[in-house]
Amino acid sequence: MDIFSIEEAAWKLRNGSIVAYPTETVYGLGTIIYEIDAVERLKEIKGISRSKPLSVLISKNRPAMIEELVPSFCPLAQRLAKFYWPGPLTIIHEARPDVPKVVTGQTEMVGLRCSPHPGLNKLVELVGHPIITTSANLTGKAPALNYEEVFSYFEGVIDGILLFDELHASEKPQASNIPSTVVLVDFHHIEILREGAIKKEDIFRKIYD
Repeated sequence: MDIFSIEEAAWKLRNGSIVAYPTETVYGLGTIIYEIDAVERLKEIKGISRSKPLSVLISKNRPAMIEELVPSFCPLAQRLAKFYWPGPLTIIHEARPDVPKVVTGQTEMVGLRCSPHPGLNKLVELVGHPIITTSANLTGKAPALNYEEVFSYFEGVIDGILLFDELHASEKPQASNIPSTVVLVDFHHIEILREGAIKKEDIFRKIYD
């Protein structure tokens, strides 16, 4: 498995490769959302159902990327983003009709994620478009917490791994094995689909108090 610099990883992602990368939680796998074959291959590699929607990583410095994904970012989602982005919160939201069906899984929904990891934000900016983000593991297995575990799962299967060696130690977020909290939103209500790094009590207190 190749090890990529951030520039190499961005080029690979733009051209339909599947790349693993560290996040502020567990290691992730990604590819650009518009390369349909690559997204289908990623689902096959992980054992993800074709009907399951995927989460997509955007950059905190490129808010226009939200417009690529949703028809209108609803007020509850905006409030959640204000409090918790960048951070370990995935917002499941109605998707634009032109978001690839392999991403929405025929549900017409997409997960939006904005990471506080400075390297990931730079990566997405270099790619220029949102990228898929899903934990680096086989379905039913524990997510990879380091690059050795990524190699054990995906050696010879994915195209490479990004290591953020160029970041100074002070810039590297402390990784956690707690996944993001996943929240489904629409114009009327919030539903916690998975409680992770952010507790549901904190979400409801921030939104409804």
